[in-house]
Amino acid sequence: MDKLKSLMFEQETIMEKDEKEKVEVLGDSIDECLKLASKHLNKPVYDLEYEVLQRGRTKYYFFKEPFHLRVFYANPEDNLDDLKALDDKLTGGSGKLNSKDLKEFITPKDVDGYFRVKYYRQGLYISCHKPLGDGKPVKVEDVMKKISIRGIALPPEEKVKQIIEICKGDYVRVADSKLKPFAEATCKVDINPEKMKAFIVITPPKAAGRDFEVKDIVFELKKEDIVFGIKEDEIKRMLDNELYNEPILVAQGELPQKGADARIVYHVRIERELRLKEDESGKIDFKNLDLIENVVVGQLLAEKIPAEKGKWGRDLYNNPLEAKDGMDIPFLAGKGTILSEDKTKLTAEVNGQVIFADGKVNVETVYKVAGDVNMKTGNITFLGSIVVTGSVEDNFHIKASGNIEIYGTVQKATVEADGDIVIRQGITGRDEAKIISSNGNIIAKFIQDANVTTDKDVIVQEVIMNSTVNAGGSIVCNGKKAYIVGGIARAGKMVLAKNLGSKSTPATEITVGLSPKLLRQVEEYLEKKNEAQTKLDSLYKTLKTLKARKEADPASFTEEHQNHMNKLEGGMKKLEKRMMDYDKEIQGLQTYMEQTSQQGKVYCEKKIYPGVTITIKNAEPFICKNEVQSKVFFLENDRIKQKPFVDPETEAGGDPKKKKGPAKAEKEE
Repeated sequence: MDKLKSLMFEQETIMEKDEKEKVEVLGDSIDECLKLASKHLNKPVYDLEYEVLQRGRTKYYFFKEPFHLRVFYANPEDNLDDLKALDDKLTGGSGKLNSKDLKEFITPKDVDGYFRVKYYRQGLYISCHKPLGDGKPVKVEDVMKKISIRGIALPPEEKVKQIIEICKGDYVRVADSKLKPFAEATCKVDINPEKMKAFIVITPPKAAGRDFEVKDIVFELKKEDIVFGIKEDEIKRMLDNELYNEPILVAQGELPQKGADARIVYHVRIERELRLKEDESGKIDFKNLDLIENVVVGQLLAEKIPAEKGKWGRDLYNNPLEAKDGMDIPFLAGKGTILSEDKTKLTAEVNGQVIFADGKVNVETVYKVAGDVNMKTGNITFLGSIVVTGSVEDNFHIKASGNIEIYGTVQKATVEADGDIVIRQGITGRDEAKIISSNGNIIAKFIQDANVTTDKDVIVQEVIMNSTVNAGGSIVCNGKKAYIVGGIARAGKMVLAKNLGSKSTPATEITVGLSPKLLRQVEEYLEKKNEAQTKLDSLYKTLKTLKARKEADPASFTEEHQNHMNKLEGGMKKLEKRMMDYDKEIQGLQTYMEQTSQQGKVYCEKKIYPGVTITIKNAEPFICKNEVQSKVFFLENDRIKQKPFVDPETEAGGDPKKKKGPAKAEKEE
């Protein structure tokens, strides 16, 4: 009898282990058997399958034979059916939900109902839980058997039946208690050496013995002076699930947490990384390498996240545990930057590029290229000034918001700047180079086969050849052998050169007195007007054809044809209005040029060759047919006149002995 009774209250019995993934167990119910097998095999319950070797049954009034199961580990793939069905429904069979890691979140379809019996000082309590799906409900006889096994006087069966029918899961009192002395459950408190964790091991009550309540466990903990970190929810779970003879963590202190160290968050790139861009066709652009991190005044460069205070901990006895604060780090302002008053935000003081050196963010206003602008550097766009110690090779582009200085040559490339552009060795553009300054001078040793544009002055030391040069101020070509030959040179104030044209008589056009910028705008409007006129002529021809067809054969002229004709007429009206707007813009620009035009002059110190045409404002152009020596061309009474050459500075009342040409001065510097 004692041996059988001991067997019934034994919570973990392993009869035989056939192999690594299989075990035989005894327990009061199938649920308990599976839990014991899960613990032994170290596998979750939902991955286990079982075979009933012997079903539990009552043998005597107080005793019953336990369930005997053979439990084995199931193939995980066989348990994914529910997930697969859910994946097919929600994601169209993508497989995103069909994961072993998600199985524990899927509620089983079929779960048997279960009950709990608790014997407290206040009385006998029963809770009943409903089954899921096709699971088996709780039976009255099973509850009564459980009570009898506990050695407790049986309550009225009708009350038990009512609880099972309601099945809310709450504990319901069904009878008074008649507790047997010294038969209650027992517990042992175990505290780890660090005084940070407390474990409880509970032994089950004997026949007619009292079950523990949460307050009993809390009382036992407080007897050991444990007052911090008590896990009442965990205690309740342990008691509800009758987790006997195994240590359960029921109280835990709080470890101190070191404060987070200070850190710096950079809002700009502090390391140069090669970034190759690919277009829609898969072609990689090897020129736009994006190596420069440009910033503007006031832009946030970096900010410091201060160190945090450490969070003190507590042991089980509520004693404080000191925590270390986070470490601070220096946050210094580099060149061209401003650090906020609270020392947390760094902003740019100037436009320029970000340079990270010695742990500091700097903003440099000058970007230096050691060597040529080529495939190694890529195209360059910089919010500051650029210095290139080499040349700018074919098909590359550099652009700066400040000045640009190039020690070598500019080939078939584009150079743009808001400030001055200095090209020490000159431009060999092969008709495709573009040099543009919006608010500065352009200075070069020579210009050949290029397009040069600025609102200020163009200063050249040697030659301007076969190029289009537009200057809002002056064009000066005044070296020892300087000349302008071929192409177009237009300046708002004056053109100064040693020679104009050459013996080979190439067409050379010199225009002064009008703003090249305004002239370009007029030309752009004229191009747009011509495009509109071409479209208008095409629409007029189509409309004329439709009208002729309508007159010749009205019966075949459908509503669709009429709608098309109406659209053509509407489009023609829009084009006519657009052309009128272009005319107004052109007229306005020409009027403004007339009002603001200057008395431009052309100075030629030595020779003017045939093939040279000189235009001043809107006067009749001077066309050179024979060589002319050393002249100044100016406007008088709307006619171009000429006089012997005189230096512009001397003419203006300056001292010619002190004169130094800009290009020469640049060279001497």
